[in-house]
Amino acid sequence: MIIAEEIKSNGIVLLNERTELTEAMINKLQKIYFYSRVAVYSDQEEVLEFYKNKTVEEIEESFNDLSIDVKAVLSNIEDTIKTNFQEIEEFTRKIKDELRSTRSVIKNIVLVGSGEDAIYRHSVNVTALSAVLGKWLGFSERDINLLSHAAILHDFGKTKISREILDKVTPLTAEDWKKIKSHPGLVYNYLKAVPSLDISILYGVLMHHERLDGSGYPLGIKEDRIHPFAKIIAIADTFDAINSNRVYRESQGPFEALETLQKESLGKLDYVYCKVFIEHVINFLMGESVLLNTNKICTVIGVNVNDISRPLLVDGTDFIDLKQRKDIYIKKLII
Repeated sequence: MIIAEEIKSNGIVLLNERTELTEAMINKLQKIYFYSRVAVYSDQEEVLEFYKNKTVEEIEESFNDLSIDVKAVLSNIEDTIKTNFQEIEEFTRKIKDELRSTRSVIKNIVLVGSGEDAIYRHSVNVTALSAVLGKWLGFSERDINLLSHAAILHDFGKTKISREILDKVTPLTAEDWKKIKSHPGLVYNYLKAVPSLDISILYGVLMHHERLDGSGYPLGIKEDRIHPFAKIIAIADTFDAINSNRVYRESQGPFEALETLQKESLGKLDYVYCKVFIEHVINFLMGESVLLNTNKICTVIGVNVNDISRPLLVDGTDFIDLKQRKDIYIKKLII
């Protein structure tokens, strides 16, 4: 295969156009630079399309369409579960197809989040992030499929809770919290009716709000009693929630979301899983542009894992170390 367009990473050209790909190049692009597709020359248009990465904008359009699909699926889930599980399987397959453009998927989720759609678009994002993290952790294809099924269903229970409670701007009452904390159990009770459903899907949706120190819900279980799928979904769920606008608050941004995961990894979220997720997402943020509170646009050139929200930036030829400039902060990411 001959490369049809220049391949870059963080502004550095890795491979020039018309370079002939070798097996070693492909392995390096996949494992180190996280490319899953590249454009190649071909007489067959479908081959060129297959190897070309989607843009962030194309992913946004696809994810918006998928959000509409998942709303339709979850709205009829009682009937779907009673008859078969094929709609859920087909839906997760569509999301996995988009992951061929992993870089654009991650950048889209980091940039856009799930907006104010805290159920349907959020479920799409969480499924994509969970599947990618499962891949980074070396999970088998079968387990990634099962994990994706659990992720797409993890917040279905919220569709049974009043929007008045979910969108509440004022502090939640004890009764409100009780209803919200019931949503994992609501999903579990529906899924129990599915014949021969893999138990890992049930555990993934039931336990995604459990925490290693026992402070989670609905069971209050600890550490190894929490299923690996639930630990992964918890990380994806936390990241997307913090990095998205909600009716009761604005997005805190990807750097703050990663910093929260790092803090939560010390006792609440799985440390190893968080470490892998944080390190990979930081790689995607390198070389991207950010808008500062000073209205300057700078480029991220270094991230200290011990102070994620205060990266090293460059503005033309000037360096700005946010660890030293407490008066400056990042307002938003620009991709």
